[in-house]
Parts: sequence; C-alpha cells; structure tokens
Amino acid sequence: MRAEPPVRYVREESGFSYWLISRYAEAREALGSSALSNDPRRLGHAVDARNAYSPMANNDPPDHTRLRRLVSHGFTRRRVAALEPEVNRIVDELLGAVGPSGRTDVIADLAFPLPVMVICALLGVPGRDRAALRTWAEHTLSTTVGPRTREERSRRLRAYFTQLIADKRVTVRVTLPPDEQPDVLSALIAAQEQDNSLTDDELVGLAVLLLVAGHETTTNLIGNGLLTLLLHPEQLRLLQEEPRLMPTAVEELLRYEGSAGQSSLRVAVEDTLIGGTLIPRGAVVNIGLSLANRDPGIFPDSDTLDVRRGPNPHLAFGHGIHFCLGAPLARMLATAALGALLERFRGLALTVPPDELRWRQISILCGLTALPLSFDPVFRETSRT
Repeated sequence: MRAEPPVRYVREESGFSYWLISRYAEAREALGSSALSNDPRRLGHAVDARNAYSPMANNDPPDHTRLRRLVSHGFTRRRVAALEPEVNRIVDELLGAVGPSGRTDVIADLAFPLPVMVICALLGVPGRDRAALRTWAEHTLSTTVGPRTREERSRRLRAYFTQLIADKRVTVRVTLPPDEQPDVLSALIAAQEQDNSLTDDELVGLAVLLLVAGHETTTNLIGNGLLTLLLHPEQLRLLQEEPRLMPTAVEELLRYEGSAGQSSLRVAVEDTLIGGTLIPRGAVVNIGLSLANRDPGIFPDSDTLDVRRGPNPHLAFGHGIHFCLGAPLARMLATAALGALLERFRGLALTVPPDELRWRQISILCGLTALPLSFDPVFRETSRT
C-alpha cells in the first residue's frame, strides 16, 4: 500500500470514498497542510464516528489557533511536570489494591482510573466528585451502554463543569500568571476574564474534552502497550532488566501499536498535491498513521518492536498545528504506569488467549475493553515519592 502508490483513492463497500495516505513523508506533509481542513462541518454526509468529539481538534485557524493558545496557557509542561509526585502516588495506590491478589484487569484497575484521576486533579475537580466523574466519563465513551445513557452522562458532565466553572469564577485571581493558577480551569477562567476570547460554551467544552478525550487516549496507550510487551516477552524482560529504557519504550509502543490508527478525516479546501498526487477540492482525506509509523524507509525493521529504537519520529501524536497538546501528560502517565507494573510484578501473563481479547473503537481510537493478567502475588514495595 505504501509503495504503489502512497496516496490512493479508496471506495468502501458502503460507498464512502476518500484518499488514503499510507507513507510517512506524505502523511507528515498532509498533517501539516493548510489545504486540508479538519473542520467536520466541511464533511457533510461523511461526518461519522470516525471523527472525534473535540471543538479544538476538529477546527481550523483562526478558531483553532485561538482555542489552542488559551488551553496551552493552562496546560503547560511545568504544570504537567509538577503532577509527577501525584501520579506516582495514584499508581502506588492502584497497584497496592491488586498487588496481594496476583490477578488484575489492567484496564479497569489501572489504565482507566489513572488518567481520569490525574486529569481531574489537573482541572481542579474536588476529590469528593472524582468517582462520579469517572463513571460519567466511562459511560460517555462506552460501547456497551445505550445511546440514551451516553447522552445523559454527557449532559451530566457538561452540567457539572458549568457549575464548577461558576464556583471557581468567584475566587479566581485574574492577575496571576497561568503557571501560578491552582489548576487548568482557573487558568482558562482567568484568560477568559482578561480578553473575552473564550465563550462559556467553549470553556465547558474544553473541560469535557480534556477529561473524556484525554483519558481515552492514555488508557489505550497503557493497555495496548502492555499487551504488546506481553506478546514480545524478550522486550518485556529487557525493560525489567533495564528500567531506564522505559521512556524510549513508550515512544516505540506509540509507534508500534498506537491508540489512533488514522487521523481524523480531512477535507481538501482546494486542489492540492500530496506526494505528487492531485487531491481535488472537496475530497475526503484519511491519513493512515499506523501505516506511516511502519514505513521501512523511516523506521528500519519497521515491523519489529525495539524498545531501544532511536531516533523515533513517529506520528502517533500527529504533526503540525493539531499535534496533541496532551502528549507530555500521556507520556508521563504511560511511563509511570508501565514502569511500576514491570518493577513490582513478576510473572506477568495473560489469563485468556490473545485472540479472546475484545477491542472497542471510539471515534478514531482503538483500545482493549479488558486485559486480564496474573502475576507473582508478592507485592514489591518501592521508595518512590
């Protein structure tokens, strides 16, 4: 598919058609192209579950530029780095609860609750409310509950954040710099108060986005990544012997088995050349991230998992103006979760055959519904803080 040619026209049995991009150079070019719109309103009848749920991710400049600038004020690397002790504490707590039993469902016991709890802390959600938000977020994304339940949970999330923002607005100190605000929501409220460039609906939508979309990608990264390591036991053993490799391993897991196999759909707003192929105005474009991340011209032995691989310029977080704003947080959470699992538990093994595992597709994201494991029940205490 990459070789003949890397940009090709595809028509599905349903009649839906698009241009599929399957090689790294062309994918990177398309991700950075201003001629390809990310606004789902341009898709018309093609709008479907393959496009995400984000007012910022699915938008074009100047609105995208405005929203991303405001969110980046609160979602700084410094703020994310400051969360590391809290992340380690939550990981310790979650693993401590299952350690003595010798069995766990990694998705339910770690990969799902960890990002929800951390994102709630980042947003400034009071501790007493976090369990409820965890349930609402789970139902919002669940494929096992009915649409009415999902819609009702989505409404509850929006109503909750509407009230939380109103409560915070009373005490927020507008003059404080973003990094000195107590949480991301306070930083966004302060930015809104200063220049009125963020509407109330956008502010609520961003809060829901950060919770729902932010945790789903990280849940999948942890689950998909651990399964990949279990299916490559020599690489898992290497990480247990050399834990310093974990940050490099996370990059390789993102490349090898990332959460998103494709980008959200784009639409050509003008005739445009990608890789020498003319894509006509109005055409839908599907950028194959998983195909690009296995391009042997960029990644030697591209179908081999190598936790030592470097450099690793994968496209799992996208490229250009839509590069994932939460990438530093996702990397930190995956490094902490996988590192702690491999450090503490030995004899990690699936309790079901790999072909019996079940997957769910949420928008462009794909992840496990459960990952049941057994391990040495001796819990390994650590001195991490």
